[in-house]
Amino acid sequence: MPKHKIRNIIFDLGNTLVYFDHCYFWDRVAKVEKKLSANRFKKFISENKLDIKQISGKLDNKTFFKIVKKKFDLKLGYSDFKYFYSDVFWENPPMKRFLEKMSRLKHYRLFLLSNTDSPHMKFIDDNFPYVRLLRKRVLSYKVKMYKPQLKIFRYIIDKYKLNVDETLLIDDMKENIISASKLGINTIQYTNHKKFVKEFSKLIKTHK
Repeated sequence: MPKHKIRNIIFDLGNTLVYFDHCYFWDRVAKVEKKLSANRFKKFISENKLDIKQISGKLDNKTFFKIVKKKFDLKLGYSDFKYFYSDVFWENPPMKRFLEKMSRLKHYRLFLLSNTDSPHMKFIDDNFPYVRLLRKRVLSYKVKMYKPQLKIFRYIIDKYKLNVDETLLIDDMKENIISASKLGINTIQYTNHKKFVKEFSKLIKTHK
């Protein structure tokens, strides 16, 4: 049986289309709040799953701010806090060029599937215009589910009526790759760009 052609490409966002590091956020807050260590701040967020609650749409950023402000008696105002929280991304130039190239090829449908929240998404759209090429989106905080949950992969398949045999997920997280593969989606784990290009070319050739 011949393999189906790849017609749909689902892009992950963080550490795929753009790089990120939450340490910038923790460190900046700790630098302003002299009595607060970055590790203590990070630990509180992790132990109380405040990050998961935001990407799953259960907690908005202002409420998140109020919780940590009360816990650590922060002097920081919300506007600075939100900026520190959002400004943790930087461009991935080769992936930018890849996305721009794919967007010019009419035989591919392109999608964004991301664990994210409203402030992060707005910051990315404002500062990395190439991400706006992906208009068909499933964002975790909007659909109240997140990767690697199988239901978010089922959701994007159903929403856009995707044939899994014709669909490729590009994602940096192994657990997301495993979940998508369980549903029959083709996958490439994005670890570095040269390796990715080789794997993508091989996949396209075998699916002609």
